[in-house]
Amino acid sequence: MNISSNRLGLFALFARCLIAACALMVVGSMRMPAQTASSHARHPSGWEEHFGSAQAAEKSQDYSTAEREYKAVLALKPDFAEVHMNLGLVYQLQDRIPEAMTEFHRAITLKPALTGANFFLGVDYCRNGDAQKAIPYLKTAALAEPNRPDIFSWLATAQEMLGEIHAEIASLQKALELQPDNVDSLYLLGHAFEQLGKLQVTALQKIAPGSARAEQLLAESYSSTNEWPTTVLHFQNAVAASPNTRGVHLELGEVLLRQGKVKRAADEFEEELRLYPYSLRAVVRRAEVKLIQGDLAGSLQDWDRALNTDARQAERILGLQEAGLGDAVFDQLPEDVRKNLEKVSLDLENRHTRAAHFVLAFLAAQNGDTEKVAAEFAQANLTATNTDGQSVCLPDKLREMLEKEQYSNVKTCATQVLETASPADFRLQIASALFEIGACEGALDVLSKLEIPDRNSSEAAYLRARCYERLATAAYLKLYQVDANSYRMHQLLGDLAAAKNEDGNAIEEYRAAIALKPSLPNLHYSLGHVFWKDVKVKEAREEFEIELRINSRHPGALNELGDTYLLDHQPEKALTYLTQASALEPHNPDFHRDVGTAWSELHQYEKAAAEFRIALASDHDGSVHYKLARAYQAMGEKEKAAREFEVSIALNRESHSKLEKQTERLGQIEKWARE
Repeated sequence: MNISSNRLGLFALFARCLIAACALMVVGSMRMPAQTASSHARHPSGWEEHFGSAQAAEKSQDYSTAEREYKAVLALKPDFAEVHMNLGLVYQLQDRIPEAMTEFHRAITLKPALTGANFFLGVDYCRNGDAQKAIPYLKTAALAEPNRPDIFSWLATAQEMLGEIHAEIASLQKALELQPDNVDSLYLLGHAFEQLGKLQVTALQKIAPGSARAEQLLAESYSSTNEWPTTVLHFQNAVAASPNTRGVHLELGEVLLRQGKVKRAADEFEEELRLYPYSLRAVVRRAEVKLIQGDLAGSLQDWDRALNTDARQAERILGLQEAGLGDAVFDQLPEDVRKNLEKVSLDLENRHTRAAHFVLAFLAAQNGDTEKVAAEFAQANLTATNTDGQSVCLPDKLREMLEKEQYSNVKTCATQVLETASPADFRLQIASALFEIGACEGALDVLSKLEIPDRNSSEAAYLRARCYERLATAAYLKLYQVDANSYRMHQLLGDLAAAKNEDGNAIEEYRAAIALKPSLPNLHYSLGHVFWKDVKVKEAREEFEIELRINSRHPGALNELGDTYLLDHQPEKALTYLTQASALEPHNPDFHRDVGTAWSELHQYEKAAAEFRIALASDHDGSVHYKLARAYQAMGEKEKAAREFEVSIALNRESHSKLEKQTERLGQIEKWARE
């Protein structure tokens, strides 16, 4: 049995198929303009009466009468572009899509810039999976009606289908300019940035597999799940690959601190400071550790140092500002630690220093007391800048501030200092600083102007991945602020729970979203995917079938529904769905593996072997080579079978060896964690 990986990011485009569900009801603004009737009144022929009857019938949802009356108008006025469009809309409302598209084409032939016909043709091509044809019509509609967010939403759909993610993001951002609180656009913008982040992770794995930055990214991805020992393991891998990589010891210490491993966290922060004495984040975290350990004087000394270096950035590191949307925004110390720190507040209340007010603000934030956070900030005047921004705008001064991590003033003139001849390491330093203060668009712009070899370096790929992750977080945070109880927010919470393997919570959140918006594409698939992962076949199959009624071209639902029939040893029925999924995503090796498995069970070994050969690209444990060997064996091709068995055994041994070593290391981490 195969349970495919979570494909939420890949199938975000299907979630947009009903963003403009009400688009079919916007015909009032996209149908024939009212003045059209008068423009044709000089040719009295009785068509006006038919036209009026058609509109009245359509308003009362009597589509058969509306169709008859519009056809009567066209019998008298065959060159009437708007009536062709309106007849197409009548067909569209009845889900008679081919007939609707014919009428839209006729309307555009007569009047190429007709907005409604272009828009709905783009929508229909998009829903038929032909994004290449959809885009020109949607762009024409957007030019004619640049203030309609639904047009840009559908344009974004087509662009994602073609893998044009940057163009998709631009379209979503335009839609959000027109409708800032649209929960669909916010959710999908977050997914688009996630997709770009995943592409950078993949690129980094190809550029430098096993490198410190590649392992660091893996660790960071696990840090948002419940698998913190795996997070530690990958940070340790990063340290082993390159002990001096900036930030690795620091982030490992942060993970340990969140798990209450204070002494080990302190060791990592000290190591980061040994390597990078000016690391502001390490100073701030060391101050946290000292506070927890009861060293109030040492803690205040470190925090005073941090505030004198860059007060704004110190706030961002602790999540006391949302401006940067840094990783710390959602960090919280363990509950027992927070309770112990309550005693410190009494002592700090009597200290009227900048650092004391800063610590009180930090403690208030840990307890969710936003009013006290603001009050302590006011007492300490923490939002004051540390240096004069104008003095930074010299290359040598900027280098000095980058070295000392006085980042808050970098944004004001970094781009002014950069020149064509500026070396790559200087540009990467600036991009890193901009990322740290939350100026991700600026960081990405700096990275985009690197020379090609440096643009494709592991450091650049790492920074881009982090920037896209942070931009996704910003979109999701805005979604939460707009409507914390929307169906999109429940969907997002379901996605997050599923990523953390909290299947019960994921099911609950997806069901809450479905209750609010049962026809939203991708929701039933997401719920079914969790059921299928837990081998609840009946429940999974029901959800996949509902998804396919909403969107018959959903590759994930087709594939996993087919897999449920493979599990039940019904290969013929499985093939019905698996071949459709493979046709939609011909470059997906997992889909070819499943198709091959079905053909193999039907004893169609030549067809099975052809599919398995395509699927070899994703074989990391020898399982596909083994299936191919069995197919060759059944075909009587003994030499080919022996060769595939040999490769399968080698890959299987290597995979098991890696797994055993990883299991042993995870056991060691869990053991010292209990100490």
